[in-house]
Amino acid sequence: MTVILYGSPVSLYTGKVRSYFIKAQIPFREVAPVSDHYEDVVLKKAGSRRGIPTIELSDGQIIRDSVAIVDHFEAELGSPFTPATPKQKAISLLFDAIGGEGLLRPALHYRWHFPENESLVLHHFKEITPRNAAPEFTLAGRVNKMQQACINVGVSQDRVELVESLYLGLLKKLDAHFELYPYLLGGKPSIGDFALMGPMYGHLSRDLKPLTLMHEYGLHVLRWVERMNRADPGFSAGHAPEEDFLSNDEIPETLLEVLRHFAIDFVPETEAICDGVNNWIDSQAELDSGTNVEIALEGMTSFDIEGKHMSSVLMPFRFYLLKRLQDEVATSSAAVSQELIQLLESANMKELLEMTLTRGIGRAHNREVWQ
Repeated sequence: MTVILYGSPVSLYTGKVRSYFIKAQIPFREVAPVSDHYEDVVLKKAGSRRGIPTIELSDGQIIRDSVAIVDHFEAELGSPFTPATPKQKAISLLFDAIGGEGLLRPALHYRWHFPENESLVLHHFKEITPRNAAPEFTLAGRVNKMQQACINVGVSQDRVELVESLYLGLLKKLDAHFELYPYLLGGKPSIGDFALMGPMYGHLSRDLKPLTLMHEYGLHVLRWVERMNRADPGFSAGHAPEEDFLSNDEIPETLLEVLRHFAIDFVPETEAICDGVNNWIDSQAELDSGTNVEIALEGMTSFDIEGKHMSSVLMPFRFYLLKRLQDEVATSSAAVSQELIQLLESANMKELLEMTLTRGIGRAHNREVWQ
């Protein structure tokens, strides 16, 4: 039966789920979340959080959030896009966290700070404006919210040069990798590919300004984006792999170079947010199990990137994703665990294994909750 995907081409996280459905050959129909049925039925089952993507299955089950949606189908289909070997699985889990959380600054900056993007973005935002919208969900309200989000994640006017420099460096390193390999880990996409597809499709290859950068510096990245939205492998002429992950649990050096570049800002930011969230938890006189985890908590944190002071809101969800990587390392045999630690150390990411919250995050009734 056809899955109903409530989403939008302009949505970062819808890009992850859409690509997954295409590659898994799951029949789906994408619609805007504006119908009476969505408002009266779907939204209530989605924990009353107006977020996309949300899906509706043929039996009426509703699943909200891109991570939960992919988890559901990976379990149902036998984990076709989860590598079985330890190093590749760990790297896929790492990219799942980075793809969803590590590109918010360039994604927001290149969308909201360039007037040439405005007509396309506003067109799509009008399409997802709900009926009888509350002020924060009107077109103007959403635009104001997203412009504030740029500031919240650290894209102040005096940090634009740093954000652009880091993104351009990443684009070049990704391009060098995709020149040699169709996907992150060889001849088929992994969970990490789908996570990366969110920002790289929804924002950075559709909005006019970042698309021009991709044409200039990342043609192989652009081909990967196109490939990720095709059911067939879509290999470029220079690729001759099998439709599978690389043999012998190989992690290409080009991919390690990509991770080392991500580590420049993702590691210090994650450490600062971890400390900030734990301080917030300590300040809560009562934080009952089952309490909803908000997207952003009250307060800000700060950190340095290449000698420049940055700030960000406290976003706890990345630790829900990072715990999967941490658990994978912790529950492996001693020999495998040591091998994974060495791999992460070679990518300048080992410190992420120690960044844990004092309260776990789970899910209940389509919401993230404190355990």
